[in-house]
Amino acid sequence: MNKILLVISFLLATSCQEMDNKQKDMKEVEEIRLGRSLKPSEIIRNPLSEAGFDTSRVAKLTFEEISINFGSVKEGEMVEKSFIFTNTSNYPLYIVESFSTCGCTVPEWPKGMIEPGGGGLIKVKFNTEGKINWQKKAITIIANTFPSETIVYLEGNVNSKN
Repeated sequence: MNKILLVISFLLATSCQEMDNKQKDMKEVEEIRLGRSLKPSEIIRNPLSEAGFDTSRVAKLTFEEISINFGSVKEGEMVEKSFIFTNTSNYPLYIVESFSTCGCTVPEWPKGMIEPGGGGLIKVKFNTEGKINWQKKAITIIANTFPSETIVYLEGNVNSKN
């Protein structure tokens, strides 16, 4: 009986010590389980912490224009525009993904690391076939920034072929 109590006491003492160490570690990093695999865009440092709101240690994506007006075009034309950006932080920028809400608007983005002070282009191609009147297409850029999603817009008028 004494041996059993000794073993139980030992287990309780070591498990409490492990819990204290885990609690100390949890103050530094908080992991959120979603019950599914994480997308690369979800593996981004969370600047919200006990100390408050800190975005000083994440990349910053700054666009020259967040909305580009392509003017007036005839239905069926392919509109191509580029959104110019700069990494205005002291940390490398990684653009993980870029997409639009429909297949008529296709963005291309630089792959790989963009150094602080460096920049690049998000090239957008908009197929106006079947699209008439005023169009406003949102292009979402996912990167290691806060927030992780940045939205830019391509807009203009598409005149009917007739």
